[in-house]
Amino acid sequence: MNVLEGKVALVTGGTGGIGKGVAVRLAARGATVVVNGRDEQKAERVLAEIRQSGGAGCFVAGDVRSKGDMDAVAAEAARRYGGVDIVVPSAGGNDEEARSPAVRGSFADIDLARVTAFVGQAMAAKLTVVQAAVPHMRERGGGSVVFVTSEGGRTPTPGQTAIASSSGGLVMASKVLSKELAPHRIRVNCVCVTVVRDSPSWTAAFEAEGGVSEHHRKQYEKIRDRSPFGVAAPQDIGKVVAFLASDEAHYLTGATVSPTGGLTIH
Repeated sequence: MNVLEGKVALVTGGTGGIGKGVAVRLAARGATVVVNGRDEQKAERVLAEIRQSGGAGCFVAGDVRSKGDMDAVAAEAARRYGGVDIVVPSAGGNDEEARSPAVRGSFADIDLARVTAFVGQAMAAKLTVVQAAVPHMRERGGGSVVFVTSEGGRTPTPGQTAIASSSGGLVMASKVLSKELAPHRIRVNCVCVTVVRDSPSWTAAFEAEGGVSEHHRKQYEKIRDRSPFGVAAPQDIGKVVAFLASDEAHYLTGATVSPTGGLTIH
């Protein structure tokens, strides 16, 4: 069902991991997808997959940490396709910093200056693209924002002061935005994920030597082993995002959902 036909979707971090799963799924449901990231070669592989399934889209480079870049990305999406209907802020902005023991670790041992800097950067990486896209969504008469962030913002986990602060803040920010933007018929929802296969975090934990601390790896192993429905793949998260982005969810705004396969229940 092409429930997103005629819609223009902007996905940050769309060149890999969860963002790729979201981009491919939105295209499969009929949306024209603007894939944002920093690596054109990775983007071309995503776009090739989108085209093979009959979808359409393009790559627009830009760093989610730069307001100027995000303003330009949103403007280019509107110039090429006439507007923006869906925004999915998926890119984290600084994933390597999020995995550093100085940022992710026991509260007694973390570097609070780095933690607070990370929290601000992580929030900006999600919010800046939305601020850039809102004027274009207003011109279209409405739209849908679907944030993708960490389940650490809903479920307290030892060692995750930084992730809990940034993701928890984003969850509340999404609710504030849902109220502010409702008069413009722009819906705002949030998807909180835990460990996801075929993502940079998965690679760092299970495939890269020294990619994460031993404590971090053991936490991921517990999640992998204790998830009742198994560990999600990027396309599984993409299905949830596509539903929230579509008119099928036209009465949902300010919601936070956790597709964690039964690992967490709210």
